[in-house]
Amino acid sequence: MSPTVPPLPLRLVQLGFDYVLAVEAGDDATAARLAPEMEQLPWLLPAIAELVVFPVIAPSDDTDACADSFVLDEVGVLYLMAIREWATHAPAAAAPGIARTIAHFVGRVLADAPTDAARTLRELRAEQVARARAVVENVVALHR
Repeated sequence: MSPTVPPLPLRLVQLGFDYVLAVEAGDDATAARLAPEMEQLPWLLPAIAELVVFPVIAPSDDTDACADSFVLDEVGVLYLMAIREWATHAPAAAAPGIARTIAHFVGRVLADAPTDAARTLRELRAEQVARARAVVENVVALHR
């Protein structure tokens, strides 16, 4: 695993975050509609988790490294490894649990309050969609 997460294609960013948001909201109809794609792409939710977790655990350039920063990094990597293993060994059953785990992480670590998880997930989705669009625009510009 690398803290430099390659950008996902726009469609997959949208799909992954839409599924997490549907599960987090208890929107069973949307989650069920997206579930077949989640089963076909068992690596997608772990990739979404990486997009959410790595920015939190990566040491920032403006602070000195300390024992706590190394511990945070290791805990984050273990968290992501567990999600990857879960997705690998039980892809059909893992998707809802991984989505809930991502939403829980966002609610407990990134949101102002656990009840703001959906809002924060939507903000993360928008940031990652913008990043994916920028990658596409750069590739298109290079081929002109």
